[in-house]
Amino acid sequence: MAKMGRAEFLNHLFRVFMRLLGVGLLLVFVGFFLVFLAALLAAGDAVVRSGAVGCVVVFFVPICFGAGDPGFLTWGLLASAALLAISALFLWLISRRLRAGGGG
Repeated sequence: MAKMGRAEFLNHLFRVFMRLLGVGLLLVFVGFFLVFLAALLAAGDAVVRSGAVGCVVVFFVPICFGAGDPGFLTWGLLASAALLAISALFLWLISRRLRAGGGG
């Protein structure tokens, strides 16, 4: 891969940032749509379970907490494990590129 100049690197970084921002906003809107759809589908005699889960990863140690249905904590732990694996993969890829001398 050819070395990029500073301007090309910043331009590439900006394009990646904008793409990630768009994906993030899309995920937020999809989440709102799913919550709205669940409320519409649950209208009537259906029993709606709710809860809240939060997970914080500190130095590769997930700290999860929750309130409401205990099943939500399981999903929070699974989501935390997936995010932990993804962040470890990105750290490995970045360190591999830096060791190869392609720091940008």
